[in-house]
Amino acid sequence: MSRRRPAAAGTSAAAAGARAAAAGMGAAAALLPSLAGAQESRAIDAPDDAVGTVLATVGALVALFVVASIGFLYLRARGLQWGFQEKELPPEPGSGGHH
Repeated sequence: MSRRRPAAAGTSAAAAGARAAAAGMGAAAALLPSLAGAQESRAIDAPDDAVGTVLATVGALVALFVVASIGFLYLRARGLQWGFQEKELPPEPGSGGHH
């Protein structure tokens, strides 16, 4: 393993200053596209019937959940449950171990 030699007193301050300058220049370069894009908007304007479309979508989702809830309550009231996730019961004593 090689050991690093201690740097001169002025070298570490100069390196820290260079790193800070490089980080500042990198941040400025990263922000330039967003600053240039802030002058013009490339967003698409919403159509006039956007509110109606959103309300129709929300209404359709609510109706879907209502129908699913009614179906669930119907199955639950009739006892029509599918026990695919229930634990399998152990065989009763004296039954020979068969289900």
